[in-house]
Amino acid sequence: MSTRTASIAIVRRGLLPVSAALWLLCVTNCGAVLFHGTDDPSHNTSAPGGIFADSGWQHQGMYGAFLGTIIAPQYFITAQHFGTQGGTFTHSGIFNGGSDVTYNIDSAVNGGAGYWDISGTDLRIFKVQEYFPAYAPLYTGSLETSMTMVTMGRGGPRGAEVLAGGNLHGWKHGTPDGSARWGSNTVGGIYSSALGDLLAASFSAGGTTEEATLSVGDSGGGVFVNDGGVWKLAGVNYSIDGRFDTNNITGDGSDFDAALFDRGGLYQGSDAFGWTFIPDLPLDNPSGMYASRISTNAAEIMSIAVVPEPRSAMLVALAGLWSAARRRRIMRPL
Repeated sequence: MSTRTASIAIVRRGLLPVSAALWLLCVTNCGAVLFHGTDDPSHNTSAPGGIFADSGWQHQGMYGAFLGTIIAPQYFITAQHFGTQGGTFTHSGIFNGGSDVTYNIDSAVNGGAGYWDISGTDLRIFKVQEYFPAYAPLYTGSLETSMTMVTMGRGGPRGAEVLAGGNLHGWKHGTPDGSARWGSNTVGGIYSSALGDLLAASFSAGGTTEEATLSVGDSGGGVFVNDGGVWKLAGVNYSIDGRFDTNNITGDGSDFDAALFDRGGLYQGSDAFGWTFIPDLPLDNPSGMYASRISTNAAEIMSIAVVPEPRSAMLVALAGLWSAARRRRIMRPL
């Protein structure tokens, strides 16, 4: 199995169940949100509304070139595989509806490691020195399959069309532009990997309103599901199917990453480990996206990212207000 970083590609098409042919899986670590109905780079770059209102966008923040999700008054969670991204975390105005607020990461935690890794997964937790005004609840159930999900990431607009047999099968990943975008999908199942349980979703024709998958740059972004009317963090973006090619020639430089609503007629794999031809059948065979599952790791996450008891919540809130006011004074123009 090859690994590469992933990102979000959004397509207004439907969802078929995640293919049983997961033996074809060649995962690429995740970056950009692409859309089927438009190549407008500004699409879905502001807070979701309607049925997707309050679906986790407000809890995202910028960690270097990637995203993280605020999960407790002083903690955020993101992906491990892209490494450390500096000493700050920014709750951007595009997420909080106001101005950018930058928080300082506490580099002394966990014996000086500066973060906690959830063992056997791609999940990583950081603590900041200040206080966040709000945070995302965690999904701790086991019923993610078939639930509508919303995912966020940073990347770029869609690239060139991918054709097979003269027909459109999807789009190559475009150049990441760093813009945050959101999209939707349906959780198709749970995939067991060397890095723990992953939520799997297909980039399929005829799916959700803002059908999405991942591309390079979307790693670390949150995946939310609606649990009884409350949007909760269910996953952290990890990977996508890939790579792809129109032939199985090694070393010709023609392989690519793509968001495909049909992999049929293409090769999947890598020059290093070989290529597998995917037959072009009457039914679409979409590529997939994968997110590190929160629910199976919730106990360990919550043992690190401490949420105060209700009686101390007011003190935390007051500390947060003081911290925000202090930052406003520091940042006020003279």
